[in-house]
Amino acid sequence: GGGHHGGGGGGGMLRQKASAATTTTTAKAWVPESVAAANAALAATATSSAEAAAALGRAAPTRRRYPSFLASNPANAAAAAAAAATKNASTHSSNKISSPATKSSNNKSPQKPQQNWNHHAIGYSVDPEPPESFALHIDVATQVRPGGVDLTPQQKAQLDAFWVGNGVRSAAHRKGLVKLAETMGMFRDPERLVERMAQLEDGLWRAVGIAEIDIGVMVGRSPKMLYFEPDYLVERLRLLRDLLPNVNLRRIIERNPQVLGMDMTCTLPAKMRELSVLLPHTDVIHLIETHPKILSMNVGGAVSRNLFNLKALMVEAGVVEAGVEVMVAYMPRLLTSDILGTVRRRLQHIERMAPGTFRHYADKPASLSRMLCASERALDRIGFLAEHHPDAELSPIATVNMPAVKFNGRYPAFDSWTNQMTACEDKEEEEEEA
Repeated sequence: GGGHHGGGGGGGMLRQKASAATTTTTAKAWVPESVAAANAALAATATSSAEAAAALGRAAPTRRRYPSFLASNPANAAAAAAAAATKNASTHSSNKISSPATKSSNNKSPQKPQQNWNHHAIGYSVDPEPPESFALHIDVATQVRPGGVDLTPQQKAQLDAFWVGNGVRSAAHRKGLVKLAETMGMFRDPERLVERMAQLEDGLWRAVGIAEIDIGVMVGRSPKMLYFEPDYLVERLRLLRDLLPNVNLRRIIERNPQVLGMDMTCTLPAKMRELSVLLPHTDVIHLIETHPKILSMNVGGAVSRNLFNLKALMVEAGVVEAGVEVMVAYMPRLLTSDILGTVRRRLQHIERMAPGTFRHYADKPASLSRMLCASERALDRIGFLAEHHPDAELSPIATVNMPAVKFNGRYPAFDSWTNQMTACEDKEEEEEEA
């Protein structure tokens, strides 16, 4: 009995030692109340970034990558880092920072791959240019007008350079963004723009795990996205994922970012139902993934009318209605094209160069759709071969689908022939106008 109690006493001593060790560990792992206090404590107790990271139980910070859209412009990365760090410090000033072990166990969202956009880190190892290099200085006396400002040519060029550095490659998109700067203050503030773009990229990852998306293309096509609050954006993305569960959302959002501003509880489901009625034998989800622009169209109006006109046009060429639906499944762009204008002219152009082509391909609707969606320069190859190489063993569809480098290498005279044809057409138009 005594031995048993003695053993119990020994167990009590072990528990006391374990408790003391736990208390010591807890004291060492004390976490400051705010980010600013944490940085001050680290600066006072650590002499290097490696020791500072060890004090919070982290690995030493390595060279950090900017978000993908900032990679070409370090000045904008500095603005985004400063703005986001300030926002995080003010947001979390009243909350305790959990220890590394707690954060790893409570964080349900996955870690973003190959991105170190961590605003609580000690700092970037790159010394970027100051963000003021893109700031605009507006003269209130001479530039401000009712409803906006009048930007100088130099300021417009400065904003254009800013958007080029942030991945907006389209000159038309950059022109529209610069135009917005005359009436919307945020588009004259590079720091706010960079912060918003960083939030947009972060929201895409947090919501549906989209990384390495082309932010410049998205902003150029839909500048309104920069006004979305992060939580609102996350909600919209998750609703879109529920509507389109097995598609490549990155492809859809890049090609038609306006979809994020649509009503996803009534409008988008209604559009999908109308497409299913118009095309009962077509995979509507795949159709949307292939051509996201169709979600921005009036399905009951413009899309239905285009489908009706396409069926009428193909009946003249000997294509049955079932074949028209196959054509649309292969080339959904036909549903958003000008059927009575552009598509009809292409069909007539092909028939002039190679009579009977559409009758010949009536039972091959996929080939017909590719020819109707080809560029005029690609279609001109048919006329060039008929005029200069009548013995060439190339079908019209093979001629149109051949890569440009391969075709020009095989027929080097095609470029000069095309230029002559264009000059003759321009001369005829001038004579008609005269």
